[in-house]
Amino acid sequence: MQTRIQYMDSLRAIAILGVLLLHAATPYVVLYDKIAVFDWQTGIVYNALSRWCVPIFLMISGALLLGRKEEPLGTFFKKRANKILLPFIAWSIIYYAWATYMWNPGYSLKEFLIMFFNNQIYYHLWYFYALIGIYLLAPVFNIFVNHASKQMIGYVVVLWIVFYGIFRYYSYIVSNEFTLFFPLSEYIGFFLLGYYLAKFELSAKWRISIYLLGIVGAVETIWRTMALSEQQGQFSGYAYSYSSPNVIIMSIALFVFVKYWVNRKVASGSYQTTKITKLIGQTSFGVYLVHAMILDKVRPYFFEGNELFVKPLFAIPLQVVIILVISTIIVWLIQKIPYLNRLI
Repeated sequence: MQTRIQYMDSLRAIAILGVLLLHAATPYVVLYDKIAVFDWQTGIVYNALSRWCVPIFLMISGALLLGRKEEPLGTFFKKRANKILLPFIAWSIIYYAWATYMWNPGYSLKEFLIMFFNNQIYYHLWYFYALIGIYLLAPVFNIFVNHASKQMIGYVVVLWIVFYGIFRYYSYIVSNEFTLFFPLSEYIGFFLLGYYLAKFELSAKWRISIYLLGIVGAVETIWRTMALSEQQGQFSGYAYSYSSPNVIIMSIALFVFVKYWVNRKVASGSYQTTKITKLIGQTSFGVYLVHAMILDKVRPYFFEGNELFVKPLFAIPLQVVIILVISTIIVWLIQKIPYLNRLI
């Protein structure tokens, strides 16, 4: 259990860094044909190589929530509601006020409710909607994994990858409606996948194959995005989909690599989770919630419109560092304040 916690801390820290990298790079990728080609391609590469961030978070949730002792629905949902619903509502209100302050003066309860129920308040809050949908299915999947064989769990994971990943992703090559027949949400597969990879061991041969496929997935994400953008004459985020096969395999490769690297170090007695890794991991949820406001204030120092003040090659990682430091300090302080700490 201790080794599992240690590699989960590392995965959380890596995942939130991926989120910050993705969001810092995103404004550049939409500037196709408006900035220098190399600068645009730099944004594409940074963004593409961080697409695993949300899948990793979902996989962590599945690894830690599934396989537990079965409990009454009321008990399960009460525990999750305290951790999810209050922050969800509170940060929706905060970001509605923030968006109104930044770009659209004037408050309206009606407008807030419409935006709230349609996932339109702020770009990163969509994660709550996905998480709530997954949690509604979690008790069912918990019973499933507690009684299903490794083969059966793997079978469902493969079905999800085939229907939600491969068939849908390659529909631009061969038109198909196969995804209409798969009766699970887009993100539940990552939840189950996280449990599978955490629970079961993989042989060295399988791990090497996964790492190689992860590299192929990274190259595919970069190349496909550039190729489709050139073909369409504008930025195309088609290959950026979290459930595309290229992103799925990148996510699997990173999860597996971190798990086995950390566990091997722990077994040899040469690994100790650093304080900074623990801090970033323990504040990751809060950092996810607050970082968008920090980014809004930091971004204008690096570019405005189509004018770049600092080359993206340096600007993007520099923004990540600045946002991480400021957000972590804010979250750390909030965690020390009674009642407010329930929001993160």
